[in-house]
Amino acid sequence: MKLNQLSVIALVAVLLSACVSESASMQAPASSSPSANVTASISTETAEPTQATNDITVPSVAAPTVNTTPSEEPSGTAPETPALPTTEPEVTTPPEAPAAQVEVLPWLRIPMHYDILLGRSQIWGEAEGTLSLNVATPALAKSSTIELNSTDDLLPLQLISYYGSDGQYYSAQIQRIEGKQLLLTTPLKQNIAAGPNAWNFYSNGSHPNGRGYQVIADYAVRFLGKKKLNEGVHILLGDSWFGDGSILERLSTHLPAASFINKGIGGNTSTDLLARFDDDVRPHNPNFVWIMSGTNDYWQDVTAVTYKANIDALINKIKAINATPIIIDSSVGPLNFGTETITELSQAYVTVIDQLLAEN
Repeated sequence: MKLNQLSVIALVAVLLSACVSESASMQAPASSSPSANVTASISTETAEPTQATNDITVPSVAAPTVNTTPSEEPSGTAPETPALPTTEPEVTTPPEAPAAQVEVLPWLRIPMHYDILLGRSQIWGEAEGTLSLNVATPALAKSSTIELNSTDDLLPLQLISYYGSDGQYYSAQIQRIEGKQLLLTTPLKQNIAAGPNAWNFYSNGSHPNGRGYQVIADYAVRFLGKKKLNEGVHILLGDSWFGDGSILERLSTHLPAASFINKGIGGNTSTDLLARFDDDVRPHNPNFVWIMSGTNDYWQDVTAVTYKANIDALINKIKAINATPIIIDSSVGPLNFGTETITELSQAYVTVIDQLLAEN
């Protein structure tokens, strides 16, 4: 009986041992399964085409450490980063402008014949040189009278100049003389202080005096604008009206940031200016070229057609060197032996300048 009980106990022990072995065998992990499961997980999460897919390396032997801490990025997906430009953005730099001038302007015109000289040449018999006129009492702008200490040596219709309260020179024409009062054809543009602040305009039948030249320079700067002119290299190409030097001196006072070269030669016509342009202008690389011609042209009976052709050629030459032409109207031709032939020719010069302005 005891023997049978021992046999049963031994059999039960064997069976229990077998069960324990089988249970342990079932609980043991396979060495390759974690790696395979992780790979499958990564492949599934990155199935959509992205640039980050090619950068992921999947371990083939050891299972990755599982991080149970919540993350801002999905597990197994590479973080998305903003695309960076492969090259620096192109910066466009505007072309560098000439040092002396920002812009090449269209050609400019100063209406000297009618606006400055008021269509008036020197009158036969008027005083020559420079005649100082002493203003007796202050004259107000917009009035048409000037009271002088003396009106001796003055004539009706004569051109005069005066110094305004703004520090600039202006022209005016005497309509008639009543005692010591001058009655003018147009109102004064500025107040005139008492004292030696008025003068005759013309030095002789072909030229202004120094004050007259200052009137021309001051008008030019007012008319064209100081801001437009106060830069670069200016060449004054003309006849004795430039050759005198008074216009250059006055322009230099108004335009201190500009430099000036005087190429005025007495007796020159528009044909002469054209002939010496390449030698006297081109080498200086100017920004502005002023043209003063007409006085010698009408005295030498240059036709309006020829004058127009010469001025047009000068304008084109100036433009060709990237400079701005500044054309000053012809002076007023005086009566010649009682005829107006020269006066009318000078007026025709102004007309052809009008035509060139319209054509260009």
